[in-house]
Amino acid sequence: MPAPDYAVEIAALEAAAASGELRVESDGDSVTYRNTSDLLKMLDYFRTKASVVSVTPPSLATFAVFCGD
Repeated sequence: MPAPDYAVEIAALEAAAASGELRVESDGDSVTYRNTSDLLKMLDYFRTKASVVSVTPPSLATFAVFCGD
């Protein structure tokens, strides 16, 4: 499963914050925030998620245990 791409959500939230709008549309969904503070908290949330995804590489390691009898 590929890592989620939060760029669309981040761009929509940034545009709304810049314009002072509380209603955000992204990928066919619409959310109206109660206030600018809530909108900015969600923006921080998505930025944090995006940074974790970009920093954390997928695990491709295989481990084996050998016992010598």
